[in-house]
Amino acid sequence: MAANSFKNNHIDQSVILFFIITILASSSVFAYRYFNNKPCVQVDFAVEANNFRVGEIIRFIDNTNEQGTREWYFGDSSKVETGSSTFHIYDKPGIYEVRLVLDGRCEGVANVTIDTKAFILDSTRLAAFTIPESIKVGEKLKITDETKGAKSWEWRFGETAEVNSTEQNPEYAYQEPGLKTISLVVNGDIRYATKKKINVLPVIKERKLKKEVVKKKAEAPPAIKYKPKELDEEPEEEFRAPDISTRDFAAKLLEVADEKASAKDFSEFICDNLQMPMSAKGKKTTFIEFCDKIKGKKLKIKELELFRNKKNNCVEYITIRYSTKLF
Repeated sequence: MAANSFKNNHIDQSVILFFIITILASSSVFAYRYFNNKPCVQVDFAVEANNFRVGEIIRFIDNTNEQGTREWYFGDSSKVETGSSTFHIYDKPGIYEVRLVLDGRCEGVANVTIDTKAFILDSTRLAAFTIPESIKVGEKLKITDETKGAKSWEWRFGETAEVNSTEQNPEYAYQEPGLKTISLVVNGDIRYATKKKINVLPVIKERKLKKEVVKKKAEAPPAIKYKPKELDEEPEEEFRAPDISTRDFAAKLLEVADEKASAKDFSEFICDNLQMPMSAKGKKTTFIEFCDKIKGKKLKIKELELFRNKKNNCVEYITIRYSTKLF
């Protein structure tokens, strides 16, 4: 009887143990399947930087409100970083795909564009030279290079697109009037080029008055009679053209373009010289021809220079730059 009782008791404990093991195994399988089949949350992260350039520090910040491990992949074959935020520096420019993986399953992706490293200008390497404000056509211009450490020079004087001189201290004579740009590139590095503007003035031929030659006579000169000056007689004043600012002159040109004025409206300022020579965007023309060209056009003036006669204040030459195509 005792033996049968022990046997039954042992069987009952084995059955209970079997059920416990079965339940634990089933729970583990269920938990594993639940964990792996759990839907992913939306992984979101921010990218912050002062400059997205090579060599700059870029910060990555996870904004996902979910617990778990985080792995950062930066798309440039660098090592994987962990944590809710991290920093990274790119060595080459390009577009990189950055991935944040949460718990090895869920991930967020963003593209980061990295530009080339910023160029830092060294002011000590800039080309340096000094020129006068203006010079006349045909007059020899002498320039001295003042650049430190320069070994080669490329001078352009603004009349052609080609290099005009490779000497350190060149000389040049302009053939046409107008506003010219002088540029200098030293040591072949265009990043350190310097440009300066110079006004090339036309050569104005002055009218020479014929001098009357008075022959001396042997006889005594006649007595000079003096006539008293009338009290109401006023001395004749020298002619002087009225003043007009560059801005007002430009405004009147715009009126010509709008067909609200004509070249004759400038007569008092140019002393009736409607055939006055001028440079329009580098092309030689006359004032009346230019006014005819701009009629009915949308003229946008960029630069305007008036050259006046110092004695009578007449405008004798004009240089103008504009955006409208006329010639």
